[in-house]
Amino acid sequence: MTEQGFVNFIALLLDGTTPEELTRESLENWCAGFVGKDHARKVLTQTADDYLFNPNSPFYNEGLYGMYLEVLLGKLPQTDAMRSAYRFKLELVRRNNVGDKATDFTYYQPDGTHRTLATTPVKNDRLLLMFYDPECESCHEVLLQMAADTALAEAVRAGKLSVLAVYTEGNKETWLKALPDMPEGWTVGTDREAVKTGALYDLKAMPSLYLLDGSKTVLLKDAAYEKIRTTLAF
Repeated sequence: MTEQGFVNFIALLLDGTTPEELTRESLENWCAGFVGKDHARKVLTQTADDYLFNPNSPFYNEGLYGMYLEVLLGKLPQTDAMRSAYRFKLELVRRNNVGDKATDFTYYQPDGTHRTLATTPVKNDRLLLMFYDPECESCHEVLLQMAADTALAEAVRAGKLSVLAVYTEGNKETWLKALPDMPEGWTVGTDREAVKTGALYDLKAMPSLYLLDGSKTVLLKDAAYEKIRTTLAF
């Protein structure tokens, strides 16, 4: 009953007609009702995470989730032990949003040379950035889908976009072993766990795909490959 009530609540907030001011006021009233009750807070903060911050949720919405975290932090006492965890999540949500300059990082190529995201050359003002792990099942599925996409291969060959695939885990042998399976024309590198360790990007779901322009401004954040493909229209 509680879960259904929450779904009804956020559905109203996300219906496209609720002004931001009223949305924030509604979240303030909701949070004020549970912050002082340990069990209710545990259940409802987990429910908010499951519905608003899980990319597999039909209600996944980082904008509303970020607003909720801002409100929650405003209601919690300064001495609350969970403040740092909520603050960390809020900072993560605020990074690399559409219109922002993508956070720079260094990656290393198979020949040992290194380059930064900022200095990566981009063809036709479009860069598809993918964070991946070949041992991740969903990564493997998306990689197979992209490798089989003849339109993507032709777009890369014709210089209509560039693709940068970055391995974010620390097993160099695993990365090297999977290199022969990566599509021709892609730039492939490993960040030696810098992105994950520094929480530079939100990698809660893998693979994580971003569409950037030539100046590395974010056009699409953590988007499904189908959405990126539709946007590029190649």
